[in-house]
Amino acid sequence: MLFLRLLFVVLSIRILEQIPQCNADEIVVEEYAPKAISFPACTHLLVSDKTEIVTSGSRLFYRNDPGMPFQESPLKGLQDAHSVAFNPMDQLFYVTDTGNHRLRTFRDPAGEEWVSSVQSLAGTQLDRPHDIVVDQKTGWLYALNPNNGRLFRFRSLNEKGTELDLSKHLGYSRALTMVKEKLYVIGSSRGVVIEIDDFSKQEYTIHKSFGKKKDAVAGSWKTTGLVLNDVGYFKGHWYATSYFCPTYAGGQDCNENKFIRFKTWRDFGAGDWEDLSQQLPENIVPYYLTPTDRALYIAVFLHEDSKSFNKVFRLRILAKSQ
Repeated sequence: MLFLRLLFVVLSIRILEQIPQCNADEIVVEEYAPKAISFPACTHLLVSDKTEIVTSGSRLFYRNDPGMPFQESPLKGLQDAHSVAFNPMDQLFYVTDTGNHRLRTFRDPAGEEWVSSVQSLAGTQLDRPHDIVVDQKTGWLYALNPNNGRLFRFRSLNEKGTELDLSKHLGYSRALTMVKEKLYVIGSSRGVVIEIDDFSKQEYTIHKSFGKKKDAVAGSWKTTGLVLNDVGYFKGHWYATSYFCPTYAGGQDCNENKFIRFKTWRDFGAGDWEDLSQQLPENIVPYYLTPTDRALYIAVFLHEDSKSFNKVFRLRILAKSQ
């Protein structure tokens, strides 16, 4: 009887080994846009229904059909803009006019008209605002002052808004992200992510990254630890980019851990992550992430030459039979 059981186990293992296994976690990263030119100082791609807008320094590029090439928007006056968000409540696009220390709104990227503009929120002057996001369910908008750790919440540029002071925990901070109706603040130089549990009650949770060596606005894995540009959630994993480049790497490899993914915040704190940096070109900086239902988009640029290689890459997860 024991012999028959052992024989059954051996035969079962052999049969399983011969059955093709499905690996649903094949990562494919490819150039998405532009096909021929470069987006100068490319930092962000907004995907809103069929409209796509690339934030590119002093310019915006847009298209209303993914099969068509991007066009330059006639909107003028931006300086070092970093990101764009769409608010379905008022049907306006919001852009961080970073170099001019203001937020602006427009209705149509194909038009020339700005709708509104502000240089302060909640009684605080805007200081190189980098990112802006929208809670699609509640209509709250959030913006970030990177230098002083101020997080702003408001419903339109016509109201004063309120703020949350996170300066005790944040150094230089580049990004915000909404995941399942929860807001996360990306503490770039300190390598932390702050999860906002309740904005009104000023309750939050701090997630610290593994291997952090010093507070720095840019660097390399071995010299600084993670210097987060953005964090996003896609298909069961968190993805994170860091500002690593030859100029700030201190002679170390600037490609190691510049683009990683992990399952949980516990993994983030333990360094239990997968390094996907080899999926992107060497020496480029992966900046803001844009998750959608089908793909994760990554805006990249070359720090040493802001006009030579600036694109949007697309990451997809494909099923693969082995």
